[in-house]
Amino acid sequence: MTYHPFDFDSPSARPATEYDTAARQSIPGYDALLSMVAALFQHHLPNQAHILIVGAGGGNELETLSSIQSDWQFTGVDPSENMLAVARSKVEQLGIGERVTLHKGVVDELPLQRFDAATSLLVMHFLPDDGSKLNYLQAIAARLKPDSPFLLVDLQGDKQSDAFKLLVEGWQTRARLAGMEPQRLTEFVNRMQQHLPCIPESRTLELLQQTGFKNAVRFYTAFMFSGWLAFAE
Repeated sequence: MTYHPFDFDSPSARPATEYDTAARQSIPGYDALLSMVAALFQHHLPNQAHILIVGAGGGNELETLSSIQSDWQFTGVDPSENMLAVARSKVEQLGIGERVTLHKGVVDELPLQRFDAATSLLVMHFLPDDGSKLNYLQAIAARLKPDSPFLLVDLQGDKQSDAFKLLVEGWQTRARLAGMEPQRLTEFVNRMQQHLPCIPESRTLELLQQTGFKNAVRFYTAFMFSGWLAFAE
């Protein structure tokens, strides 16, 4: 089996229980991002809604969104058993098991149920732009009701550009200030440069349009990370 440096179930992977710390060291304004996701959904969704969480391992979206509206239901999907174990633990601790269904796998393996909203936070940048990103967004769009909000957050940019290199330099300084160990920081930068097929914002917007999403607007920016709100057609 081919080793992938972002395989959370690999024997050499860092423990999934370290994800919360790593996310806050890696993603500037991570908690603010989650609160923005919650605010956008609270604005656009009714009191009773069923939300699809793609990449639900770790459970942070579930933890944040379940606290906003007690009648919201959630379906989460993630290919990592280790990350799903963390999510299940949080669901149990929060006592929201009756509101949450978790699936091990990828989104296009889910039944064609129509959801009221969906999130994809820090997932699509792992997929190559060889049709995989397009298919990924199509699978999400096929499972959303018309006009449903979709929140997409990814590491983005042209890795060969001077602008991207400047942002990476700033990000590294901020990660050090946030407590990331030097060895881990070096590992992350090397893996990002070699294995994360991120794309510029213009390509992200093109893919969203091609897969049936409309009115896309960027709501979050933090160095190389960006988030967009769009709506299913």
